[in-house]
Amino acid sequence: EENVPLDLTREPSDNMREILQNIAKSHGVSNMRKLGHLNNFVKLLNSVSHCEEKLGFTYEEIIICLRVALLNEVKEVRAAGLRALRYLIHNSSVLQKVLQLQVDYLVSRCIDIQQSNEVERTQALRLVRKMITVNAQLFPSSLTNSLIAVGNDGLQERDRMVRACIAIICELALKNPEIVAQRGGLNTILKNVIDCQLSRINEALITTILHLLNHPHTRQYIRTDVELEQILAPYTDFHYRHNPDTAEAQIKEDREARFLSSKMAIVAAFRSWSGIINLCKSGNSGVQSLIGLLCIPNMEVRKALLEVMYEIFRLPVPIVTGDFEEALHSVDPSKFQDSWRLSDGFVAAEAKVILPHRARSRPDLMDNYLALLLSAFINSGLLEGLVEVVTSSDGLISVRATILLGELLHMANTILPHSHSHHLHCLPTLINMAASFDISQEKRLHASAAVNHLKRFHEKKRHGSKPYSLYLDHILRRTSNSTHKREQHQRPQKDIYVMKDTEEALMMNLRDSQILNHKQNLDWNWVLIITILKWPNVNLRNNKDEQMHKFVRRLLYFYKPSSKLYSALELDHAKARQLTVAGCQFNQFLLDSDEDGQVYLEELVKDIVQWLTSSSGLKSERSLHSNGLLSTLSQHYFLFLGTLSAQPAGVKMLEKCGVFQCLLSLCSMKNQDHLLKLTVSTLDYSRDGLARVILSKILTAATDNCRMYATKHLRVLLRANVEFFRNWGMELLVTQLHDHNKTVSMEALDILDEACEEKASLHALIHMKPALSHLGEKGLLLLLRFLSIPKGFSYLNERGYVNKQLDKWQKEYNLKYVDMIEEQLNEALTTYRKPVNGDNYVRRSNQRLQRPNVFLPVHLYGQLVHDKTGCLLLEAQVPNYTYSDLQCWINGKALNMIVFGNIGSSNWGLNLLQEENVIPDIIVLAQHCEVLSIRGTCVYVLGVISRTRQGSDVLKALGWDSVRHSRRQQWPVVPDEVDAPLPSELSSVPSTLSLNSESTSSRHNSESESQPSLYFVDDDREGLDMYEDSSLSMHTKTSKDRSPFTILTPSHLRNRFLNSLSLPSKKGRSPSDTKGTTNAGKSPEELRLMRRNRTITELSNYSPGLHRPGTAPGHQPHVSCTVCSVLSLFFCRKLKKKKL
Repeated sequence: EENVPLDLTREPSDNMREILQNIAKSHGVSNMRKLGHLNNFVKLLNSVSHCEEKLGFTYEEIIICLRVALLNEVKEVRAAGLRALRYLIHNSSVLQKVLQLQVDYLVSRCIDIQQSNEVERTQALRLVRKMITVNAQLFPSSLTNSLIAVGNDGLQERDRMVRACIAIICELALKNPEIVAQRGGLNTILKNVIDCQLSRINEALITTILHLLNHPHTRQYIRTDVELEQILAPYTDFHYRHNPDTAEAQIKEDREARFLSSKMAIVAAFRSWSGIINLCKSGNSGVQSLIGLLCIPNMEVRKALLEVMYEIFRLPVPIVTGDFEEALHSVDPSKFQDSWRLSDGFVAAEAKVILPHRARSRPDLMDNYLALLLSAFINSGLLEGLVEVVTSSDGLISVRATILLGELLHMANTILPHSHSHHLHCLPTLINMAASFDISQEKRLHASAAVNHLKRFHEKKRHGSKPYSLYLDHILRRTSNSTHKREQHQRPQKDIYVMKDTEEALMMNLRDSQILNHKQNLDWNWVLIITILKWPNVNLRNNKDEQMHKFVRRLLYFYKPSSKLYSALELDHAKARQLTVAGCQFNQFLLDSDEDGQVYLEELVKDIVQWLTSSSGLKSERSLHSNGLLSTLSQHYFLFLGTLSAQPAGVKMLEKCGVFQCLLSLCSMKNQDHLLKLTVSTLDYSRDGLARVILSKILTAATDNCRMYATKHLRVLLRANVEFFRNWGMELLVTQLHDHNKTVSMEALDILDEACEEKASLHALIHMKPALSHLGEKGLLLLLRFLSIPKGFSYLNERGYVNKQLDKWQKEYNLKYVDMIEEQLNEALTTYRKPVNGDNYVRRSNQRLQRPNVFLPVHLYGQLVHDKTGCLLLEAQVPNYTYSDLQCWINGKALNMIVFGNIGSSNWGLNLLQEENVIPDIIVLAQHCEVLSIRGTCVYVLGVISRTRQGSDVLKALGWDSVRHSRRQQWPVVPDEVDAPLPSELSSVPSTLSLNSESTSSRHNSESESQPSLYFVDDDREGLDMYEDSSLSMHTKTSKDRSPFTILTPSHLRNRFLNSLSLPSKKGRSPSDTKGTTNAGKSPEELRLMRRNRTITELSNYSPGLHRPGTAPGHQPHVSCTVCSVLSLFFCRKLKKKKL
């Protein structure tokens, strides 16, 4: 480029004349000078802000001159001309003039030429994108053809611009699908789906097609039976060749690549409503094609399909092995993960995986999604197909299929309603094959092994996840409400020696333990040693025998840090866990020995303090390497101290030996992160004392990393149900809200949000009156939780907060709320990752989370309707709605359907919806709406409505079933009324599934007047447990034009709520006026026209004949649900299971 001066002080018209003259001259001006003038053109254009009058030339004249540059023989000049055109096109009128002058053909020429001219082609593609941005409807077919040509053949020609062209085709397809479809661009996108093995690109391509399928206006451009199902071809066509000229030697490698691409596309399709609806429709659907392949004995396809199924259902894939136990262990959630190391997330990371979330009153949208998929696949014959794979495949594939079958059966038992649990017929089929002599012996043996493996799988699921580390096990053992407290320490083998409370037996065991015979510590019988330490009524106080003292002295010498015996062993030593368990039991043994054991115990503790002091006195690196804290059993000395801190006598010993003072001094030191992590993770905080003081100091005075870890550990204590955490733990969390590190304060806020799932913790938080306004939208959502109980409502209402929030939510927050749900679903279901620290760059990851939770965020209306006063206020503030408002969804106007679900999440709010007869209208849209994502949104709404018993009964009367038992209930008893299917259910295929939530009617709304402060402290409530997860499940009515299945977050949720609603005057309702018992057979139009009149102050006595055992106060159990009938039904079910 030649440096051409530009004087911006001159008249712009003079400068423009000079520039255009030099550009248009064919002779006398060098190409480098032309390049300089073209760059000056851009500077001049920016300085006058595209004002045509100042330029002195019309846009047509300017374009004609710039057009000459695109024919120059030098690629840099052509690139500069394309850049100048890009800056010139700033609105549709200029773009129209460019196209009228047929400049698009010259741009196409630049794209087509491939002669080391990447600079020119890059500028051409930038210009193309500018045209799409300005007005995609004017986009010319000439450029579309060029882009599609590169997209079709670019990979074979190794064109580096192929991905950029495909990306532009996708962008154009979203804004002008007609021209892309006419020119065959949609086939180009689908072809590149099978060509791409990068998950984020593959997902973007297939999502473009799914977006077009979502709306009826764009759906016409895609032949779903032909084009969408191209992504299944590598599986369904055994002789599939993506490129006909693929060499024979490369066929296997190419086939594996196509399997991978197809798997990514299939999984992405099942993450969207439009994908599920089209792939799971009745007839010869895509999902039936895939499942049918399982019955064909092609091992390569079977193996690939199993991997697809694992990923669709968000299940971890077991390792490739023929050993069932080894494969089952590889997918055990309790299996060690690298993030659980001391140098990483440690106990806090492990507990987040092992211990369940405290949320019981909020729906988990992922349960809804998985239940929908599971229903679709089961009704297409997946379980029968898996049985065939199990019994007719080799060991490696059979083991994988068996684990998948077990996982799906377990999932179905958890999230599908009883009326749709026909999948259990799969097991008699398997057992019949195991017992039949009419089939081959090999198949019979496979079936028999599968039955045994499923039994083993069921036992493992029944016992639940257990902690891997002794640290978490130590915490759970100390908590009174934990099932772990009743369990023995995990060890390689059980105690095989029967304890006999006799001195002779004790002495015999002392001799057999070998501890008195030699000093080879690791050769001692440690199983017997643990047995002796646990021996009832045996301690140094009762046994003065010298042999017992010798036994203690040898153990003491082994465990003392100064001996460097126990402390020098590696963490991965074969006996490491057993030795640490014995050490903790040894400390307990000495503590129980009173004065006789105090001397030994004090010697051990002082030696640990001396080791700890020497470690903390060194620099971090030297300390960790010289003392082996990260890699040796020396870190387990903190477990010894934690064992002592759990008992008053042990606390006195720790104080006497200066342990607490040593730990307090560590809090103020730098580079002691690992020691402080161990301190936080092992001390007992159930009693008020120095342990809590140390925790509080680490939370406020340590480094950022330590404060973050200590804050995360509060979540561990919360989920472990440590005593009185709602008092002292909530105070510590409120303090963390003001941490100067925003990451720490947001972590504390998230833990508080989880803690407030318990009413007792919410009451404690309200009593503290924390400041939350500085924490942004998440702080606001936590504050809204206060409104769900009378005490919190009064606190906020007195300050005028409620009315202000009602105005804000009606104007803007309803839209933000939906955006929040969209983002959470996107993160859970796709490779999308939320931007960090306000960065606009969308970060993506190839690593998918295993079964993430998407709990429905707190909503203002959903909190208000939990109390009568709040519901009355909402009724007065929120105007009336009409069915036309629901139809506005289709026209892209303002309405937020999810708000209706939040209003209907309690009985008070449900009455409000029933007054306006909203629920039948929502059902009409869920079944018949042409915009598929709206169907999904309606399903979410119905799922939230089904949280209460009254809501489930209303939906049952309208033909929608619910899960009527808690997810944690192992043997649910279903009443006869629920067990009996509706007449139309017998031949129906479930068409859509809704939300299986962890919702609970913690108290009936009618209690709010008489007992405003009533709440449950214990979550394991008898009588309510059975119905904690009441959730909408399946639509049971048969409909000819019903779309079978529909999940990604719908883009049409970006609509505001209730612009003009005003409830009409309410009429009273007679108690004899029962509801909803005749709606099941109504047509959609009849459902829509139905209207009910009901006062909000009257609590519903709706009772359509469906009652459950264990009803909450205010629900009258049905006469058939007596104790005898329930017990007989229970034992009948147990007997059936035993027969199976």
